[in-house]
Amino acid sequence: MASSLIALRKLLAGLLLSGVSASVLAASLSISPVVVKLDEKTRTAAITLKNEGSESRVIQTELLRWTQKDGENVHAPSRDILVNPPIATLQPGQTQIIRVGLNRKADKVQELAYRLYISEVPPPPKEGFTGLRIALRLGLAVFVPPRAKLTGKLDWKAARNQKGDLQLTLRNGGNRHLRLVSLEVRDPDDGRQLAELQQPLPTLLAEQTRQLSLSLPTDWQGKDVRLVASTEDGLVETRVKLEQAAK
Repeated sequence: MASSLIALRKLLAGLLLSGVSASVLAASLSISPVVVKLDEKTRTAAITLKNEGSESRVIQTELLRWTQKDGENVHAPSRDILVNPPIATLQPGQTQIIRVGLNRKADKVQELAYRLYISEVPPPPKEGFTGLRIALRLGLAVFVPPRAKLTGKLDWKAARNQKGDLQLTLRNGGNRHLRLVSLEVRDPDDGRQLAELQQPLPTLLAEQTRQLSLSLPTDWQGKDVRLVASTEDGLVETRVKLEQAAK
């Protein structure tokens, strides 16, 4: 039972952090929405929490600035967005509204990104209880578009290393976040599928780069690949020449 609860928690947390824009039932706490967008016209938003369980729950919030460096997420405390209330108690069946408000100007050029973490404060253990209590911690994405026009640009580089694997470099050259939902690698001449990304990539922020490695059939010796990428903005297809891989 404990292992299944942990697996459920990881799955739900992964869905939230990747930017699922729907109401999510996390254990016994429902949250909607899980992606928030603020700008200088719409400076506030409301997040609805509901305790679907049979016990009272204490939740607290934490707002962090979200950037990326070398493909890794970087978080830092921020007062750019105000959150109210910072802590609340939800009785069974009770609904709580958490309000977020933009506390700065939008950037002139680039989208700003934040994560609002909503965490359950674990209650003291009941007398005689020997099991494992899982404290929920979920991260909601908050985006603030720039004052400039939003642009999307997906750039690729491809190489095949000495092991025969395909090394892809994906660069988000736009000024807003990008999430790659699926990716197929095909032979550009006959359409044969050579490789497929097995799970969605985490969100890639503006002007950031990520490396991918995919296995290719050993009998394929082509010089180009056709990439069929599905993003939140739609389908993108491009033909990429294989470069010489670094040794």
